[in-house]
Amino acid sequence: MQRLQTKQMNWSLDISSFLEDYPEWQQILIEAAKKPQLDVGYCPFVIEIFDQYGLLAGRVNKFGCYECARNIEEKSNFIAWMFDGELAIFYVDSQILLNRIPAREGLM
Repeated sequence: MQRLQTKQMNWSLDISSFLEDYPEWQQILIEAAKKPQLDVGYCPFVIEIFDQYGLLAGRVNKFGCYECARNIEEKSNFIAWMFDGELAIFYVDSQILLNRIPAREGLM
């Protein structure tokens, strides 16, 4: 059933197969793709960055940043940015699969 859902997302067979190795993230990605883009003026209170091993780093508004220690051999297979607990950006290598941040005129 998951393969059918990922095909409906117009992902390549390689990406669909890749995501099957991470079913929890695959489901989060599918659900986030159904949501609208974030509001132009939206400023998240909490930003957290994850990969397949877990939390990489985060920031709580004006209260500071944090990061997790990582073994140098643990290469990230994907990167997921969560804004206030919602998936905002997800990419594999240089291929962006989800970007809910609206483009701003004059910046692109």
